[in-house]
Amino acid sequence: MSIPFPADKLEKIVRTFSLTEDEKDAFLKNANRIICHHGGDHPEIIIGSIAEFAECIAGSKGAGYIPGITRETVGDVHITKIDPPCGSNTYILETKEGLLVVDAGYPCYAKELMQTINSLFRDFVSMQKELIITHIDMDHVGAMPFFNRVYMNAASRENFVLEKTGRVNYRTKKVDRAPFYHVVEILTEYSTPSLSNIVLFDSVKPDYSLPLSYIGELKAAGLTFSAYEGFGGHVGGSMVFIEKEKGIMITGDVLVNPDGYTSGQKAFNRLPGSLAGGSVNEDSKKAVAERHAVYELMKGRKWIICPGHGAIFKSQ
Repeated sequence: MSIPFPADKLEKIVRTFSLTEDEKDAFLKNANRIICHHGGDHPEIIIGSIAEFAECIAGSKGAGYIPGITRETVGDVHITKIDPPCGSNTYILETKEGLLVVDAGYPCYAKELMQTINSLFRDFVSMQKELIITHIDMDHVGAMPFFNRVYMNAASRENFVLEKTGRVNYRTKKVDRAPFYHVVEILTEYSTPSLSNIVLFDSVKPDYSLPLSYIGELKAAGLTFSAYEGFGGHVGGSMVFIEKEKGIMITGDVLVNPDGYTSGQKAFNRLPGSLAGGSVNEDSKKAVAERHAVYELMKGRKWIICPGHGAIFKSQ
């Protein structure tokens, strides 16, 4: 039988995140729904995971935002990876033509991320700021408001249109998964980003019978990416970007590299799956098919792979 989220843990989260009464009520309602849907015979495990998730998010703000910084060079392209304690990787691709940023972390770390980028690239503040979003998960879109141009496909834009018009978005269409994502919205200060800086680039309608379908080219910072859209394994609209001339592949969460996790990231990254019902993928079978389609794209040459989470690696 389900038990409610404990009052003492709730009050600690309210104090830590300075939640309003409405936010407190929404958090409690959704925490209890998570317990109901996924607690099973051991609801205390789910309660502990909710509290641990909140602690990780809070502990990685401000002075706790200590990202790993790694660099790779591919020909004349310099790749910098910003790897935060919680959430997705952010990549900065530096060419003679400028800088291109890929993915933008949780919204609650947006200022910390931008400060980090500015510290690494002193001229960034005066540059045209361009961002690629690989997909619409909250830990990939947080700093969108800080960019002049945000490149994405029509499917991803549609997710934000759904949100703005009060309809169910891609993440929350399944009743048993929605409460976790609502908790994440509250804890990470998520709100639907503006659509004013979005630039659509897909020129080919995706074939959703394929795990990955070519949807067009994206040109930015002197680079030309072939873009492929998945058929809904991880989340709707997920994309993989391939720079064939340079041998760079950006996979978002279609492909991650758990071998690159720190101990803290390993602990954090196991929580979303358990709180969303066992997996962060919308459809696990489709997610496997998408991943195998990425491996097929790798065949025939060596690539530098930039995954959504974990370390950069080279294909065999």
